[in-house]
Amino acid sequence: MSRNNSRQTFDPNRSIKKFFLSGFVVFTFIVYAIHERLTNSSSAQSSTPTNSNSTTAQGAVAASNQSAASYKDGSYTGPQVDAYYGYVEVKADIQHGKIASVQFLEYPSDRRTSVRINTTVMPWLQDEAIQAQSANVDVISGATFTSQAFRMSLQSALNSARN
Repeated sequence: MSRNNSRQTFDPNRSIKKFFLSGFVVFTFIVYAIHERLTNSSSAQSSTPTNSNSTTAQGAVAASNQSAASYKDGSYTGPQVDAYYGYVEVKADIQHGKIASVQFLEYPSDRRTSVRINTTVMPWLQDEAIQAQSANVDVISGATFTSQAFRMSLQSALNSARN
C-alpha cells in the first residue's frame, strides 16, 4: 500500500482571497447592525398611537390613550394572562390620575431562556407603559407572548382604575 502524503502548500493568492472575503462579511454585518439599530430607534420614536377602530383591542387601547389622565389613584392588579411559557400578571400604581409605576407580579421564569428574555424585556415594557400612559406598548420581537400578556393584564388593571 502506498501512503499518500499530500502536504498542502501555502498559496498566498488563496490566503488573500480568504482575508478579503472575511473582511467583506464582517463589513456587511456591521453595516446591517447599524442599519437595524437606526431603523428600530427611529420606528420606536415615531410609533405614535393611531385612532384605529379595526379591532376591538385596538379600539380599547385607543380609548385608553384619549383619557390617560382619568385614572383613579391607587394600586390595580390585572389578571393572570397565559403567555404560553407561563403567566404574566401586572400591578399598576396610579398617582395623580397617571400611571406612576408598573410592576410584574408574575412572569415566565421557569426556563433559563425565559429568565434571560424577560429580565431584558420587562424594564422596556414597564417604561413604555409609563411613557405612553396606557397599555398600548409595542410587542417586542423575541418576547411576543410576554408582551401581549403584559398588554392584556395591564389593560384590565387600567380598566379597573377607570371604574
